[in-house]
Amino acid sequence: MERSYEEYEFHVLYHAVHNFCSVDMSAFYLDVLKDRLYISPRKGLARRSAQTAMYRILDALTRLIAPVLSFTADEIWGHLPGEREECVHLAGFPRFESRLLDAELEERYEQLLAVRSDVSKALELARNEKRIGHSLDAIVRIEAPEGLWRDLLEKYRSELATLFIVSQAELTEGLIEAVPGEEVKGLKIQVAKAAGEKCERCWNYSETIGESDRYPTVCHRCREALATDE
Repeated sequence: MERSYEEYEFHVLYHAVHNFCSVDMSAFYLDVLKDRLYISPRKGLARRSAQTAMYRILDALTRLIAPVLSFTADEIWGHLPGEREECVHLAGFPRFESRLLDAELEERYEQLLAVRSDVSKALELARNEKRIGHSLDAIVRIEAPEGLWRDLLEKYRSELATLFIVSQAELTEGLIEAVPGEEVKGLKIQVAKAAGEKCERCWNYSETIGESDRYPTVCHRCREALATDE
C-alpha cells in the first residue's frame, strides 16, 4: 500500500482497502468473531485476544488511509484508546513486522476457507429448500477425504461450528444424502436441523438448555460466561 502512495497509484490503494474491509474483515473475520465478542466472558482470553487483534488492525488501517481519507481517519484516531499522537497526521505508517508472518498458518486457513466455501453453498441450498432459516438453525455433518483434509478438520474440530456459523458441526463417515464439495474434491456435506433448543443469549441450538435452575434458558457455554462475569 505504501508503494501505491509513492507511485500515485491511488486506485490500487482504494481497491486494496476496499477488498480488505469488505472481503477479509466483514465477510469473514468479523462475521466469525462476533460470537466470541458477544458471548465470551468480558475478561476471557479469547475475547481479549480478539479485541487486541481488532485494535491493532484498526490502528494500522487508520494510519494507512490518513493521506486520502483525512477527516475519517482523524475521527477514528480520536476514538482509539491509549496514549498516542494528538492527530493521526502526526503519526507514521505502521511498521512491517516480519515476526507476525506465519506461512504455514496462512496455508491452513486458506484450506479451511475452501471448506467453509463449500459448507456455505450447502447451507444456502438448505435455506432455499426451507429446511433451515438462519445458519444457526443448522447442524453440519462433514465427511472429508482421507489424508490432508481429514487431518486438518480433525485438528480444528472444536472450532468448526464457529467457523461455519452454525450451532453444531460434526465430522463423520458414510454420509449418503450429502452435497459434494466443489472447492474440496471428495468432501461431502449434510445440513440438517440442529438438535436441542435455542439459547436466548447466543441463539445457538443446544441440548444443554434447561440443565440449570439458575439459568434455565441458556446453554452451558453461556452459563459459564455468565457465572464468570458475576
